Amino acid sequence: MQNPHGNRERGQDSTDTILLSGGIDSATALALAVNTKRSLSALFIDYGQPAAARESAASVAVATHYQVPHRSLRAGSLAFGSGEIRGRNAFLVHLAMLAAPAKSGALILAIHAGTPYRDCSLEFAKLMQQSLDFHTSGELVVAVPFVAMTKSEVYQVASRLEVPIQLTYSCEAGISPCGVCLSCMDREALLAST
Repeated sequence: MQNPHGNRERGQDSTDTILLSGGIDSATALALAVNTKRSLSALFIDYGQPAAARESAASVAVATHYQVPHRSLRAGSLAFGSGEIRGRNAFLVHLAMLAAPAKSGALILAIHAGTPYRDCSLEFAKLMQQSLDFHTSGELVVAVPFVAMTKSEVYQVASRLEVPIQLTYSCEAGISPCGVCLSCMDREALLAST
């Protein structure tokens, strides 16, 4: 698993936490993490996104498939429309830090290259690592296995690992796939290419 900050010593009380949105990318990151044989925990965060209920169900289904403990958190009083949410991944990283089940380990994000979002970059991962270093004295690390891969390359990994794509959900609108949001268009293009 790619970690831009190298391997740090981890104590016996170490668990890697995958931020599991229920989409193809995070499901693939979980499949990859399962292969490491490390202690794992899946975390779904309802931060007021329109698709929270559908994403949560997909997240639980994927974690159950891989037999990984799953937890859900809800950040109350927030509500967002579809599209970019500024600072979303930074918020998720910091909430995952607060909720981490062990003192040390990795927070695994399935961000990937090829998007216009600033919080899907190596620069962002390094910034988050600086924050985690400050708050946890380096005991938690950010792991971004797909940061240098495009969405189609992540999908190739998903295919190779036989990720159960039918369990995932990727629509920003939160309804049956709308077919017009960026997530739906990405998913349709990926599935059409197989």
